[in-house]
Amino acid sequence: MNSPFANIFMAIQQRVQSQLPEIRYTDQDLGQLKSGSRPPVSWPCVLIDFEDFSYSNLSENVQTAAGTVVLRLGFAPHSNSGQATPDNYLKQSLNYYDLEWSLHKLMQGWSPGSDCGHLCRISSTTQKRTDSYRVREIRYSIAFDDYSTRYQQRYASAAIVINEDIVL
Repeated sequence: MNSPFANIFMAIQQRVQSQLPEIRYTDQDLGQLKSGSRPPVSWPCVLIDFEDFSYSNLSENVQTAAGTVVLRLGFAPHSNSGQATPDNYLKQSLNYYDLEWSLHKLMQGWSPGSDCGHLCRISSTTQKRTDSYRVREIRYSIAFDDYSTRYQQRYASAAIVINEDIVL
């Protein structure tokens, strides 16, 4: 793949799938968790998106890209977590906190490629929803240099002829 976004996506997807087997579905965020009908995912899921990228010019048409990787961690409805909830149900209903913590420890400070910076968490929040699904949104900053449009230097080779006609 040539796109940095495709490469970052695939690296994150592979890391989540190989190191967090509790996550049953990892994909691009294409709006699967929008409120409405039952989302077409397996639970729990991680959906990956890229937002708010800005670019600054370096030299020779090279740019630095800096923006946000958004991980949406979705959970199916669980039982109540009120004070009267039995311990075994309470632990199950609060498990998303532990899974979010595990996901964060997996991502924080990790680089998805040798040509990228390291992920750094900048925020986390709970999406306000009208259905009973739980969605946590964790945002990480990242930067990389884009050399794809770098000016190509063109050099003409110089022919040097050495002969015996040169007198000192």
